[in-house]
Amino acid sequence: MLESILLGLIQGITEWLPVSSEGLVTASATFLLDKSLEDAIGISLWLHLGTALAALLSFKADILNLTKRFMGNPSYLKGEIGFLFLGTAVSALIGLPLLLLAGEIFQSDSTKNGTQTFAALIGIFMIVTGVILLRSKRTGKRKRNDSGTIDAILTGTAQGFSVLPGLSRSGLTVSVLLARGMDRRDALTLSFLLSIPAAIGASLYTVFSSGVILSPEHLVAVGVSFITGLVTIRILLKLADRVNFGIFVISVGTLLASNIFFAGLI
Repeated sequence: MLESILLGLIQGITEWLPVSSEGLVTASATFLLDKSLEDAIGISLWLHLGTALAALLSFKADILNLTKRFMGNPSYLKGEIGFLFLGTAVSALIGLPLLLLAGEIFQSDSTKNGTQTFAALIGIFMIVTGVILLRSKRTGKRKRNDSGTIDAILTGTAQGFSVLPGLSRSGLTVSVLLARGMDRRDALTLSFLLSIPAAIGASLYTVFSSGVILSPEHLVAVGVSFITGLVTIRILLKLADRVNFGIFVISVGTLLASNIFFAGLI
């Protein structure tokens, strides 16, 4: 039970930080619970349900408002509404095939090396972006309702590729939005909102495809990730105006770019 609580804590905290929650939970489940890699990834995806519910509760007013606006005029797919619809569609088109082929993707060493190289290249570009953000004296002025098609496609693409272990969903999506000139708090909010359907979808996929047993331990882990996720979201939103997002983006890029170096040591 203590191991389940620890896994829930790791998921609840790291889902919103510029690190890969999937990678950390998978590694912890393999080490602490002696799970196979496939089962550990299944547990990691299942725990996303807790953080998705935390985001739902944290942004319930925003979600209700967006739902009312959409129901009042279903043909109006601009601003936040259009961003969430298109971003979710793009991330599903990219992420679902990667999720379905995840087992095959990491079977061969050559494919692993290719994935590590891809992650490293993303990291290098993110370091450059972070340096630009650090040198800029102005924070982004664009608000979330100003988000458009390009924002949705780029952010959805980033979220889709984040199903690969080691790629941080929040780190990639927030970095894209910041690079697009989005206000820091609004970038976090859009990233959190976009994560909800993806996280719920990943959890349901795990239940139906991997046969995750809804044991008391797994339910406790989801509950802990939910509570911890609530606290982490509120802290990050309060600190949004104080966080140096240039360092935030550089830290993600450095972690990704170091993939090849650490892989060579193993």
